[in-house]
Amino acid sequence: MKQKTVLKIAFLCLVLMMTILSFGLINKNSYALDDKEEHTQELVNTTKNTSNEVDDKIRDFLSNADDFAFDDLSLEAKNIILAEPSVVKEDPSLEIKKNASVKGKAKKTTAKKAVQKYETNETSLGIDVSTWQGTIDWKKVKQSGINFAMIRCGFRGMESGKITMDSYFLKNIKGAIANNINVGVYFFSMAKNKKEAEEEAKWVVNLIKDYDISYPVAIDTEIFNKYRLKGVSYSTLTDNAIAFSNYVKSKGYTPMIYSYLRAFNQYFDTAKFSKYRIWLAQYNDEATYKGRYYMWQYTSSGSVPGIKGRVDMDVSYFSVTNDATKRSIVNGVYKPGNLADVVFKDLEMNTVLTKDVNLRISPYTTIPNKAGILEKGTKIKVIGLGEKWVKIQYENNTYYINDVNCFEMKLKEVVFTEVNLTVKVNKVVQVLYKPYDFLFNNEYKKLNIGDEVVIIGTNNEYVKVLIDDKEYYVNDLEFYDILNDNIYHPSS
Repeated sequence: MKQKTVLKIAFLCLVLMMTILSFGLINKNSYALDDKEEHTQELVNTTKNTSNEVDDKIRDFLSNADDFAFDDLSLEAKNIILAEPSVVKEDPSLEIKKNASVKGKAKKTTAKKAVQKYETNETSLGIDVSTWQGTIDWKKVKQSGINFAMIRCGFRGMESGKITMDSYFLKNIKGAIANNINVGVYFFSMAKNKKEAEEEAKWVVNLIKDYDISYPVAIDTEIFNKYRLKGVSYSTLTDNAIAFSNYVKSKGYTPMIYSYLRAFNQYFDTAKFSKYRIWLAQYNDEATYKGRYYMWQYTSSGSVPGIKGRVDMDVSYFSVTNDATKRSIVNGVYKPGNLADVVFKDLEMNTVLTKDVNLRISPYTTIPNKAGILEKGTKIKVIGLGEKWVKIQYENNTYYINDVNCFEMKLKEVVFTEVNLTVKVNKVVQVLYKPYDFLFNNEYKKLNIGDEVVIIGTNNEYVKVLIDDKEYYVNDLEFYDILNDNIYHPSS
């Protein structure tokens, strides 16, 4: 019995020891599992934090937007931002969305209301789209009353300068054309010079060559003196837009230039765009641009069936426009306003500029007519002088400068041949205190019809007269009829 008892006790001790050991091993393994779970959770948190960090960076990037908010984007667009942060960072359209107030306060409008308000027999209603609209149901877009779509085909990176195709371009152009929506394209340019602008145009033309482009091919220039365009002059950006447009036109497409009101009024040498169509961005109840424009982007807060979130909406003032096989009817919009005539006194003087000046193709600052800049020291020919304006000839063209003190006054000496003629005035003329006095003095004496005066000198430009024993000058050789016999005929 004692032996059995000892064996039982030994067995129980062994079981107890094994239980204790097992418990220890389980705990040890449990600790290992806990370590793994902690590590795994740490990885999950790190990934989540990384994603949140990217998300936050994009949110921060857009936080100052007046017309764009991350929450307004479709899930698809958010995924694009989070999946391709390096590409997004280079996309210049986000910079514009962040500073959308330059185009005005966006109006919220639906396609139905827009059709009722804007579409007439002379206009067409459309949209412009890019990556940020995600996947579009083009059938629903067509059914809503949209007639055309301007589709972003690509952009040049803000810093890298790399040309990138819009990630939804192929989907968009195929979907729009398949649903009988007229399409045009636009490219967001960050070209530093004409060579780069032509490179962009060639890239676009090669991309669209297999598609039926029935609306214009536009260059989009909205960033000035920032990023890779820091220090690039407005004049150069004007020339870039023209270089892009000329190449597009040479390949049979209709070019168009897109930007916002302030850019057309103050930055571009807009007068040089007279041969090209302007696409105006101004978020307002009525466009106030006083130059000619052919398309108006009136809001970025449009609501169109088939598109998730907001979309830019446009009115065009023409029909399809691509090549000779398509009929093109252009109505355009031109609102110069009631501009008062500017009076000039004729002058002919070769001189030089004493300061840098803006050239304009008409003597007004209230319409987009800037034609470039001339630097101090440039030789010009002054052909007219007004109260506030100078009319000049430069490189066989006539321009206007809003500064009457911008040039050296080089007046030629006035020599007279003495005569003695009593004459009767046959028309009203101004009497000058000295030759060229009309350049400096706006108050003049006048001679009226029937007045008698004595002419004491003449040449091919002026007549010197004696009035109350004082000498005056008349810038007119045919203002009188001779009364005495001492006839003098000015030499030719």
